[in-house]
Amino acid sequence: MIMKKYKYLWLCLLAMTMFSACGDDDDKGQAYGYDPTRFTGEAPQVVSTFPEADAVDVDTLKQIVITYDKNIFVPPHATIRINGVYIDDTDVTAQGNQLIIPYELKGNTTYTVEVQKPTVRNEVYDFASDYKFSFSTMIVNTFDPTLFNLAEAPVNPDATPETVALYNYLKENFGKKTLTAASAEVNWNTKYADQMYEITGKYPAINMFDYIHFNFSKPKNPSNWIDYTNTTVVENWTNAGGIVSIMWHWMVPPSSDKVGNYDSYVIHPDATDFDPRYAWKKSSGANAWQYEQAVNDIDIIASYLLQLQEKGIPVLWRPLHEARGNYGKYGGSGKAWFWWGKSGPQYFTRLWKMMYDRFKEKGVNNVLWVWTSEGLDPNDPSSGDDSAWYPGDDYVDIISRDYYFKGNSAEYHSALSEQFEALRYLTGGKKIIAFSEGDAMPGWKNMLSDGAMWSWAMPWYGADENGVPYIGGAYNNEEFLKDWMNSPVCITRDQVPSFK
Repeated sequence: MIMKKYKYLWLCLLAMTMFSACGDDDDKGQAYGYDPTRFTGEAPQVVSTFPEADAVDVDTLKQIVITYDKNIFVPPHATIRINGVYIDDTDVTAQGNQLIIPYELKGNTTYTVEVQKPTVRNEVYDFASDYKFSFSTMIVNTFDPTLFNLAEAPVNPDATPETVALYNYLKENFGKKTLTAASAEVNWNTKYADQMYEITGKYPAINMFDYIHFNFSKPKNPSNWIDYTNTTVVENWTNAGGIVSIMWHWMVPPSSDKVGNYDSYVIHPDATDFDPRYAWKKSSGANAWQYEQAVNDIDIIASYLLQLQEKGIPVLWRPLHEARGNYGKYGGSGKAWFWWGKSGPQYFTRLWKMMYDRFKEKGVNNVLWVWTSEGLDPNDPSSGDDSAWYPGDDYVDIISRDYYFKGNSAEYHSALSEQFEALRYLTGGKKIIAFSEGDAMPGWKNMLSDGAMWSWAMPWYGADENGVPYIGGAYNNEEFLKDWMNSPVCITRDQVPSFK
């Protein structure tokens, strides 16, 4: 009998303990929002979003809000992705029937927001289904003008009025808009500008010519297949509203005994004895011919530019480009790509200054001097600084970058903001910065959102070594070019004012 009483008491105590535990669980469940007596089976449904789904020109907000048809709760760890990347859910909250996602939006960007199950639930743990929506933010220019203190005027105090007007135009638009450009097919034509017009219905603002074949032209060698003294093509381009840029692939004799044998002339540093060490300064002895040759060549180029000066045509002048090449890179084993860089920065800068001074002596006052930096090398970051190759603020109007995406880590149409910043840093923000040559052009929206507003941007002519064209192919396909040339920030030829 006593045993039965103990057994009965023990069962009563066990029942009371279980009842108490259940009561505690119910209290905890209610504390977490769970009440089995109120189970409905109706999960929260999205009724609206802010920004709205598929909206465009959205302001650069600092939070995203999704509204549901009932009050919601979120677990300690939400599962939310924006543009495929899981976000930090620390500050994601539920306020009534709204899911608040703190997230600072950038301009010129399309966002896709994914709220995955089990991020959102009602009070009885009915979890909302996955939800996804997209929107695009407004065009915002993040370029910071306070980082620049551009020179008031061209470095040449005797610059012609047209040249000063061109400089002022570039200065006025720098950081706001980018001029479109095309390259001639090596020499004296507008072939690729015409192709860009055929694709987009607009001509680029700039056409870049090249004096590469001057050895075959008057006055040096009237060969009848090219004549730089005939400026008709340049005049036509200018009269149509275009800006003229000219570069010079300076072909030189491989040796003193090849002077006058123009078919033998080269630019590769290993293929010629021609050297900046001897080309920049008059000397005697076995190398004296190099200075004489350099002066004669520079004087011929000066005569071409003077012809344009007489016609009131200013020129974006880009000589001795890509001087550094790979010189000194890769642990010191890298070499220059062209002869004018083969002996290093000391003699390159002397050659640049010699050309500048010679032009001044000849009265060439219609050029803005464009120097090309090698910027940052993505394959060798430690060798990115090429400040030793910079001729100096008194000899350069514009600093530029040639960049080919192929083989590099940046995605096609990136703004290349790190390259832009390297050039700004090199000159302390005193010079206009241009994308002077490349394959895939910086996308205009990327330039705006990254604050890297290149003064102009120009695809190279022809195709790469695999036959992929730079215009109309994978680098800059027709869809991209149409959008680029018709964008609100890319200037085309029809928008360029007269500089006369």
